[in-house]
Amino acid sequence: MPADRSVKGPLRQTTLFSFGQPSLPKLAKAATEPDAAASASPSASASTSASKIRRVESLPTPASGSGSKKKGKGKASDEDRAETDVVLSIKPEFTKLISERKKNYEYRKYRLKDSVVRLWLYETAPTSAITYVMQTTRPKVPGEVNDPSGIGNDDFDAGRKQSKYGYPVTALYRLRTPLTTPELKERFEIAVPQGWRYATKRLVEEVRLEDMEKVF
Repeated sequence: MPADRSVKGPLRQTTLFSFGQPSLPKLAKAATEPDAAASASPSASASTSASKIRRVESLPTPASGSGSKKKGKGKASDEDRAETDVVLSIKPEFTKLISERKKNYEYRKYRLKDSVVRLWLYETAPTSAITYVMQTTRPKVPGEVNDPSGIGNDDFDAGRKQSKYGYPVTALYRLRTPLTTPELKERFEIAVPQGWRYATKRLVEEVRLEDMEKVF
């Protein structure tokens, strides 16, 4: 009876080279082990990252405003400012009119504190220096001036000016030596104002009205 030649399973050739070597299925299994480890590494990395985040979140947050606060250059701090005195930028032609008593109100869009009684007039270029100190009182609003003798007063009362506040000129003093821009910065820590800024106490104490020439 002829031998049964039906194939019952895949044939595998055995040679001397392959004898004693691990079977292919085992090698395949070994080859897949690194992939399993690699697939596990993202979760381990995520766990490590989450741990780092928790440690960062647990660090104390510095309180806002802690530490010393630097003072802006040329800007008086609350302790240094003189609440009664303001440095005011003004064009030279207007200081001339004030000194000639043709202009007896200085008009502005803003209202200064009622504590302000002196305006240090900083003449813009080409003068670029404080030349006068003007004494004043509470500002007036349109309709309250009622003095046609001064330049611009009628227009102010009629509401034809952009300015909303008029500061009366009650007295005027001329500095014997104008305070230039460099001297204001270096000696008194005052930067040139675009509009106005508080004077420093040192300026008020060292440059006294008694040492100035009284114009009126």
